[in-house]
Amino acid sequence: MCKFALSPIYYICCLRPVDKDLVVLADGHQSVMPTSMMMVRKKLSEIPGVKVKEYFRDYSFGGHLRGFMTMLRFMPLYARARYVFISDNFIPVSSCRKRKGTTVVQLWHSSGLMKKIGYDSPEESGRVFPLQYKNYDVFTVSSPLVGDTLSKAMRIPREVFADSGVTLLDFNFNKDYIAAFRNNFYTLYPQYLNKKIVLWAPTFRGSPRDGYLVGQREICRLKNELPDEYEVVIKTHRYSKHKEYDSDISYRADMLIHVADILITDYSSIYYDYLSRKLPIVLFCPDLEKYKAERGLYIDHDKLPGKHVKKYSELREAVLTADSWADEEYRRRIDEVWEEHMSLCSGDSCDKLFRYIGLSD
Repeated sequence: MCKFALSPIYYICCLRPVDKDLVVLADGHQSVMPTSMMMVRKKLSEIPGVKVKEYFRDYSFGGHLRGFMTMLRFMPLYARARYVFISDNFIPVSSCRKRKGTTVVQLWHSSGLMKKIGYDSPEESGRVFPLQYKNYDVFTVSSPLVGDTLSKAMRIPREVFADSGVTLLDFNFNKDYIAAFRNNFYTLYPQYLNKKIVLWAPTFRGSPRDGYLVGQREICRLKNELPDEYEVVIKTHRYSKHKEYDSDISYRADMLIHVADILITDYSSIYYDYLSRKLPIVLFCPDLEKYKAERGLYIDHDKLPGKHVKKYSELREAVLTADSWADEEYRRRIDEVWEEHMSLCSGDSCDKLFRYIGLSD
């Protein structure tokens, strides 16, 4: 339906020439800028003459008609843009035959290989619509292995995948940014100062429209029973319908990793984002066998560096003893995983990407 409704508007707008200075940053799953676009936006502001338009709308909010109108309003921008940056599946981009003068860059919203996606996943393959991944000119990945795998999972030619690294991780190597973020965080939330922050950042189960959590009861119990020196912060996936569990903190999980002393996660790619800190990671997966059967995993989850737990008693023990098991051997294993899944990420992914697509020399 979207293809037949959106494409005529796009083709009409294509009667006007491409604006060679217009760069569009777009996302259809949230109303704020995705973290993966923050460094891109910063770097674009340093290029003379570039006109940046931001289009961040959650088209799943407000019903089908409102969602359709949100997508429809994007089409004139799409038709005129020289570059379009997205970071997730974005229906309008794939709804038509794109003109040659526009370059679509898929930054993607995750790094490394964890849960199966696209046609590789028993659960997700039935939700992939024809040509869902159409019109991508460049797709950034965190390692060559990730590019090889996603090429098959999304049925996209391997040459589309740029070995630039992912822009999401650039801030992880920026000491000034991290220092400023930590200062801002503790200014806004002084109750966390001098505390050991334990961040629970799980992925969702089910479909994006009806995502649910696993393990929230145990995490809430942990929050109540840990000694006073600990503070548990909860940030659930944006597709989770159980936002009542989220801590009253404005920052997203991929930013909170810069203040977290311990990460608790499951099958989320935030696991790979946090590896750069080489701090304790607890993999709390009560439903591991079920998840492997329904969604599927690319890796042998049990062999990932971290403390693997399924029960509350194991979870609590893992947090309280993190300083003892997160040792030199643990950090050595992190280096091995980083080399396999994150080797292209060294803090300059945005610069490499801009050179690759011709936005900078």
